[in-house]
Amino acid sequence: MELFRGAAGPDGALPSASASASAAAAAAAAAAVGALPGHASPASVSDALVVKTEPREAGSLFAAISSPGPGPAKRARLDSDWLSSPGSNAAPSPPPHPLFGGAASAGAPAALPNGYASPLSSGGSYDPYSPGGKIGREDLSPLSSLNGYSADSCDAKKKKGAAPRQQEELCLVCGDRASGYHYNALTCEGCKGFFRRSITKNAVYQCKYGNNCEIDMYMRRKCQECRLKKCLTVGMRPECVVPEYQCAVKRKEKKAQKDKDKPNSTTNGSPEVMMLKDIDAKVEPERPLSNGIKPVSPEQEELIHRLVYFQNEYESPSEEDLRRVTSQPTEGEDQSDVRFRHITEITILTVQLIVEFAKRLPGFDKLLREDQIALLKACSSEVMMFRMARRYDVNSDSILFANNQPYTKDSYNLAGMGETIEDMLRFCRQMYAMKVDNAEYALLTAIVIFSERPSLVEGWKVEKIQEIYLEALKAYVDNRRRPKSGTIFAKLLSVLTELRTLGNQNSEMCFSLKLKNKKLPPFLAEIWDVIP
Repeated sequence: MELFRGAAGPDGALPSASASASAAAAAAAAAAVGALPGHASPASVSDALVVKTEPREAGSLFAAISSPGPGPAKRARLDSDWLSSPGSNAAPSPPPHPLFGGAASAGAPAALPNGYASPLSSGGSYDPYSPGGKIGREDLSPLSSLNGYSADSCDAKKKKGAAPRQQEELCLVCGDRASGYHYNALTCEGCKGFFRRSITKNAVYQCKYGNNCEIDMYMRRKCQECRLKKCLTVGMRPECVVPEYQCAVKRKEKKAQKDKDKPNSTTNGSPEVMMLKDIDAKVEPERPLSNGIKPVSPEQEELIHRLVYFQNEYESPSEEDLRRVTSQPTEGEDQSDVRFRHITEITILTVQLIVEFAKRLPGFDKLLREDQIALLKACSSEVMMFRMARRYDVNSDSILFANNQPYTKDSYNLAGMGETIEDMLRFCRQMYAMKVDNAEYALLTAIVIFSERPSLVEGWKVEKIQEIYLEALKAYVDNRRRPKSGTIFAKLLSVLTELRTLGNQNSEMCFSLKLKNKKLPPFLAEIWDVIP
């Protein structure tokens, strides 16, 4: 897993290759993919792909890949856990202690470089764990789902766990719905994770807006320094953040005690329960179970956890950005032109979030910049197909926009993009019938992004990274899809071949738009290498 060290942290889709099908796919994914907060439709690839925290001149795709980015806009609070299918709208909290991030060590200083107290500076021993109760809307943390505990407050006198259900309580930092008391203050899952990461990673931020930002659900992603100040102002305590190695030791001890009390429990549980083990504890490699299936390793569990988090984080649209996408006709436009423009504008927004998702994939930062750009441009249509499938509504045989507006075959025909829509809808029906869940979609997307392309300089490195994701998918399917895991895994791999074929068809469709006097925006024309 060495390739995965150093991946971008959580603070911070290439549309279908044909304007007809790709823009259509983007429309489908618009609801699920959204755009960066406060970002208008760009005029060029370099402008759109540069992650913006404030207005600036257009950069390059190199800058887009290397810039950290503030993260996506607010997405709706969702119901189920990270293993649920897309239709159930899972929304996990930020991933705890990634494989690629460092936790505080035993020799950590009393004061961190960011000026806040070290979690190790106090002589006391902190116990952040308290029984978490059942998982629901008030406790959406995947780590809580895995362990049954929540790393929250260190103050024994403070209320622990989920906020009372009698009335809606709001996060004291950003105003989002609070999930409980975390590190001595009532906050949401997002601010809890942000504070924890900031302290454990000794993060030092810099405000670009005058050091007086009003933190709300929108600005929390724009200014990290003011967000951290707000966390401290409302009472969140750095000393309550427990070093990760202490958490791992405690969880390992709990697991050992549980295994001792129930020696046969692992063989009697469901596939999901058997897979959901502590993702942080470093344990010896698992031996195959009595049925010959090897359990998912802790490293693979953590990898899946991160992918699902980023998939959800960079899939929900910003209401503000959607309002920027006008659906009213301008002078001389007919309904076909309006629909075409609407879809292409949403596609432009979509591209930014696929780039952000790809940048956070473990291993992506190990590639040459030239290869990163080549992968992002080449995977556009295939990634968009997956996002379409995740937004597919079987009842209306359509793709749902962010406002739940269905786009049917007729909708695409009206936009002049109907040639390949039937193939795309057939693909969506196929994925729906297979009951592909969030984890499988996330892994498949990573596998598509890390696929061999003709223009790669270090194709061997891309192939090596892809193998790790393939192994994780195989292990996950083996444990979740019994007794037909072998058949399901083969079907999932066949999807990748079909995606490549559909992508090629979409690329050809891009060029046919000129015959219909449908001109792609310069940004999309550059992404898909369409000659004006």
